[in-house]
Amino acid sequence: MPSSPRRIRSLILSAAGVTVACAVVAAPAVAASPAKVHFRGTAYEFNNVKTMLAGGVVKVAEYPSLSAKIASDGSYDIALPNKKKVTLYAVADGYHSIYTQTFTTDGEDLENVNLQTPTDGVYSALVALLSVPVDASGNPVQCAIVSTFSTKNVRGLDYQGFIGYGAHGVAGATASGTPALPPATYFNEHVVPDPAQQKSSKDGGVVWTGVPTGTYTVKASHPTAKFAPFDATCVPGRVVNANPPQGLHELAANNPAKVTASWKRTAKGQQLRSLRLTKVPAGSIVAIECASDGCPLKPIRPKAGTITLQPKAAGRPITLRKGQDLEVWVGSPVLNGTLARWVAPKAGAPKATTYCVPLGNTRAVKRC
Repeated sequence: MPSSPRRIRSLILSAAGVTVACAVVAAPAVAASPAKVHFRGTAYEFNNVKTMLAGGVVKVAEYPSLSAKIASDGSYDIALPNKKKVTLYAVADGYHSIYTQTFTTDGEDLENVNLQTPTDGVYSALVALLSVPVDASGNPVQCAIVSTFSTKNVRGLDYQGFIGYGAHGVAGATASGTPALPPATYFNEHVVPDPAQQKSSKDGGVVWTGVPTGTYTVKASHPTAKFAPFDATCVPGRVVNANPPQGLHELAANNPAKVTASWKRTAKGQQLRSLRLTKVPAGSIVAIECASDGCPLKPIRPKAGTITLQPKAAGRPITLRKGQDLEVWVGSPVLNGTLARWVAPKAGAPKATTYCVPLGNTRAVKRC
């Protein structure tokens, strides 16, 4: 099964004028769990997405010795221990540190783990607006949790695509926690916490204040959309922001595309004769990875519907020897990806195994 750790090639592709981050996954020689994974994202100012926390650092609550510098464009890259719980936060002069949701690392690198951090002045104004009791240092006496019901349309975008999209909230959602959380306050369309707002607005924001110490699983409810849950670790003085496109992000539907292959046995091995793709959604991107020299092949953007390909690597037919594999990834900006994989057996033609790649992720799984 193509699973972590994987050799990931990030292909930044332009589809319909929108930059989409797509992942093509290649089988490792040995499927062993890595000791570390990388989280990457952008640290920026709350309500001012073009102002970066350049010169600051990203730290990890559970591992005080770990840190990563924030670059001039707001980006960071931090190596984290695998199979552990991690909560990130940014430290920068003039800003009040806000913590991310608590992730459990599971062998997969994560992109777009963004940190949205308010200035000290904006933080103080929000505390006053929400009537949050604070200590002498200005930290909440208890804890606060914030998240955004974010649309699936921004889940696979890089940071520039994300901020260029505009309002990314999903209206009409509610959320609750286990254990039970205090009553939620939803943000109105003007990005202001509004006690009169009974459900999410197109801004998508929601906040809980006065949260007791503990670890909470936050889940969303909506008449038609489904959202990912997240975990928040609350201690006195901490503000947790499960920031988009993480947190309460809308889950995508599965890609309907189907990939079949025809093979011909030759003296050199199993030669790929053709690939047939059916039910291809409009705006899809197809990428091919294989063991032959010349792979991966250049991604293509086929027309919707049914297509037949006769791909070649370095101008030669793709031929697999025993144990070698071919992977075909079909991605869409708003759907989970489909990954079809063939491994050449000792005898007979390769048979396909199909996996799902959740939108915004890079690891193939049996089911999304």
